[in-house]
Amino acid sequence: MNKTNTYYLNTTKSLRKEQHHNPNGLFTVYYSYATPVAFSVNGATIVSENVWSRTTGKHLTQIDGGDKEARIPHDEFEKLYNKAREVLYKAREILYV
Repeated sequence: MNKTNTYYLNTTKSLRKEQHHNPNGLFTVYYSYATPVAFSVNGATIVSENVWSRTTGKHLTQIDGGDKEARIPHDEFEKLYNKAREVLYKAREILYV
């Protein structure tokens, strides 16, 4: 069964993570405001470089502990994020038809 949990990571609710549980594992998306800025698949976290505001930069630091060297270019992040979502939704279609 699919299950999604949402957690707010600060008091202003501008940083949140959504955990999507499915039989293939755990897919977590981190949002700064309404924008996905990082995601994890079964514990491996991918974080975009900061192309937004100073506040989003602080959110990224909360996610990755300030490891700016590990952040990837935003266009690459978008491709990986979209591919991960595609795989997740395809798995849902196959498993829950």
